[in-house]
Amino acid sequence: MTSTFMSLKDALATIADAREPVLLRSADIDWEAKALLDSLPERKLGQRVQYMPGFYIAAVSESMCLGEVLYRIKKKTA
Repeated sequence: MTSTFMSLKDALATIADAREPVLLRSADIDWEAKALLDSLPERKLGQRVQYMPGFYIAAVSESMCLGEVLYRIKKKTA
């Protein structure tokens, strides 16, 4: 499993397009990737992140240092 640096928009689109049965958890709230794509402002969607499939999406600074975990990825239960 490889981590990838990209925009938050691209990370969310990758998850949504894959139709992965996952939820993104932030501040004790579970989100669908598509719902975040539809509701977050463009400025937030343009944020540089590290996407680690199956684990998390984390912010990345301009100097490419890993920042806070924005969303923890968890499998959706049936």
